Amino acid sequence: MSQHEEFPELTQEAKAAWDAACIAGNVSPSTYGLHSTRRFFAAFLREAMKRSESRYGAPPWDNLMAIANNLHSPPPRPTLAEARAADLETQDGIETIRAFLATLGEGGQP
Repeated sequence: MSQHEEFPELTQEAKAAWDAACIAGNVSPSTYGLHSTRRFFAAFLREAMKRSESRYGAPPWDNLMAIANNLHSPPPRPTLAEARAADLETQDGIETIRAFLATLGEGGQP
């Protein structure tokens, strides 16, 4: 019976994906610890694969690319109505106002 190895050596493919994720996210494994960071990335990848199951005849790779593209795209900027409805007593409300003002050129870059 083979023994479970929690953190085996990374394959070349896993190492390339790991490096790309760390570089893109400006994440250092020492920030959270190597094992915690690897567990985080593994959970993310498993969830992405689960959610990319073929639907409507689309290949799973198309679904994975759609997930990546969606995560890479910036969130839509708040509308005037959302800014007016924002609760300035909460951090989310403050961030909504800040993001809205940035669309007007008064709040800097969001």
